[in-house]
Amino acid sequence: MTGLEDKSSKVQNVAYRGYIDGSVDFFGPQIEVLTGYRRDEFLSRQVKWTDIIFEEDRHHVKNAFVQALKGDKTYSRQYRIRTKKGDVLWIQEWGQIVCDDQGKVEYVLGILVDITERKHSEELDLRIKKRTGKYLVFILNKQDFAVPIQRVKEIVGLLPITALPQAPPHIRGIINLRGKIIPVVDLHLRLQVDSQGIGERAAIIILDVEVANTIIPVGVLVDAVSEVLNIQGEHIEEMEEVFYEENSKIFSGMAKVDGKVKIILNVDRVIEVEDLETLPVQS
Repeated sequence: MTGLEDKSSKVQNVAYRGYIDGSVDFFGPQIEVLTGYRRDEFLSRQVKWTDIIFEEDRHHVKNAFVQALKGDKTYSRQYRIRTKKGDVLWIQEWGQIVCDDQGKVEYVLGILVDITERKHSEELDLRIKKRTGKYLVFILNKQDFAVPIQRVKEIVGLLPITALPQAPPHIRGIINLRGKIIPVVDLHLRLQVDSQGIGERAAIIILDVEVANTIIPVGVLVDAVSEVLNIQGEHIEEMEEVFYEENSKIFSGMAKVDGKVKIILNVDRVIEVEDLETLPVQS
């Protein structure tokens, strides 16, 4: 039996009595299995339950309590805690606020349940659903890359590109597309992929790129446009370090389709804010 299996078999739920100052009295030893903190550490107030709640979640936790006071004095809330070992757990809590005759809070009775495994499963399902869709596949030095089709505005042939001496090396220059000035990124240089030169199948893919909370059109120069594929999210794996570490964030995943690998581009990292400072970009 693994540690996780052992833990889940021992901790079904943890009952408690809580107080307005954030301190908690736990009924039984299960809290140590869950958090790593002994029951007496909570009883002696060496540790308060609110101390181990993620700071980012505390406002939500407090708000649920306040709303319950205005209503039927019951609440349900989900939040993260950090265990004594530093692990992050998701907690589902149900509580009943008990007040005196004047409406002043005396204590809270509640139950805590570890829902970490369920949360991870839900997050995985959401990532899969978000990633599932159509992708435009293009080629750089015989390697397949892909971008979500909804981020593609259009595909154009190789237009005259005006170089900008002050721009970074990976900025090939700008094109005039029906009166709109659009920067063009050479993906060979941006991704540090070897180039065999510009061939007759070269194309410029115009993408909608979000930079500093603004959507702008950006062209990317590629060797060739291949096809549009429908890729299922479960076939896409996350990639944290690809090619060079400084470029790792420009990749969002790697898809395996029919035995072939497609590297998926993070469109919003194609161009950086500092790149735009030297470009005459029209919105």
